[in-house]
Amino acid sequence: MPSKRVTITLPEDLAPRVQELADDARLALASYVTRIVEHHVLNQEGLTAMEYWESRYGPLTKPEMASADEAIEAARARLRPPQQ
Repeated sequence: MPSKRVTITLPEDLAPRVQELADDARLALASYVTRIVEHHVLNQEGLTAMEYWESRYGPLTKPEMASADEAIEAARARLRPPQQ
C-alpha cells in the first residue's frame, strides 16, 4: 500500500519510550507507530459499528457477547507469535 510521509511530534518524555517499544518489536519507529495507529483506527471503527448495531437492534445478548469474545480470542491467538 502506498504511504505518505508525515511528521509527528511526541512529548520529550514519551519519544524514548516509544522508540524502546519499537526496538523491542524489532520494527522501525515509523512501522511501529503505523501499527499503533492502525490498531486504534480498527478499534474506533469497531466501536462505531457496535453503536450503530445497538441503536438499531438493542444491546447484544449474553450469548452474543460470549460468541464475540470467543471470536476475538481466536483472532488474538492467530496473531500471537509462536511460543518458544
